[in-house]
Amino acid sequence: MAWSRDGKLRIRTSIAASVACLGILISLVASWASAPLPAAAAVPTVVSIEWHDGNADQVGVVPILDARSMHATFLVNTRPILAGDSSKLSVTELQTIASHGNEIGGHTLDHVNVQPLPTAEARDQVCTDRNNLLDMGLQPTTFAYPFASFDAGSEDVAHYCNYNDASATAGLTLKGTAANTIPPADAYAIRTAPAIKKSTKLRTIEQYVLNAEAFAQANGSAWLVLVFHHLCDAHCGPYVISAAKFGAFLDFLQSEAANGVTVETVAGVMDGAVKGMCDPVSGAGCDTTPR
Repeated sequence: MAWSRDGKLRIRTSIAASVACLGILISLVASWASAPLPAAAAVPTVVSIEWHDGNADQVGVVPILDARSMHATFLVNTRPILAGDSSKLSVTELQTIASHGNEIGGHTLDHVNVQPLPTAEARDQVCTDRNNLLDMGLQPTTFAYPFASFDAGSEDVAHYCNYNDASATAGLTLKGTAANTIPPADAYAIRTAPAIKKSTKLRTIEQYVLNAEAFAQANGSAWLVLVFHHLCDAHCGPYVISAAKFGAFLDFLQSEAANGVTVETVAGVMDGAVKGMCDPVSGAGCDTTPR
């Protein structure tokens, strides 16, 4: 069949247009294929910072926290505080720490091992300590077992004395369980990483956080609790961290915010109402419901 000059021209024009359209389509597909996928939403990893024993040097923790708009949980023994022990925080200092948005909780009257005590003595140590904090105008909802020593009976005592939760120093490791879930499996057996020592390297503390982030990815959430005792740059025993190292760690936590890391008090995570006083002898005001 013979084609006219005009017909051939129209066919060539149509072919050229089709090729051009095909080129545009290929270009669009290539651009879609190379475009980055939307970033996955960060899974929440909560870090709580506990300071134990009410040591006097802990007053220096507050400005370090304030500078980064962070808060911590301070768990104290009230008998030496009320006795005016100069190595411990004063009542006024506790009230000031609380006024900066930090949590104050209990740690027994005398930092004793609750687990082997008779029930009446254990209740006195835990309940009276908490009553003292209420008398100071504080709002204690969190308890920490001294020496990380507890059992089901110890948990019953913490619950009876009107605490909403309790933690034990140990249970989270770098090579094992990295974090608690939110909420924790047992509100009266919240586990923490081993207490931070002077010999604990900054990168080790940071690794606890990174491992908790991985735990969050696998479990939907993670709650890491870290325990400190002394803020000191000199000779204050083995359980000490310098102000510079503590500040550097908080800076690291801030840098991990984009990965879902936040810093909250224990009460902030557990979010329970503050209960009233409990008379450990008569049981008046105490929580006698099953935990």
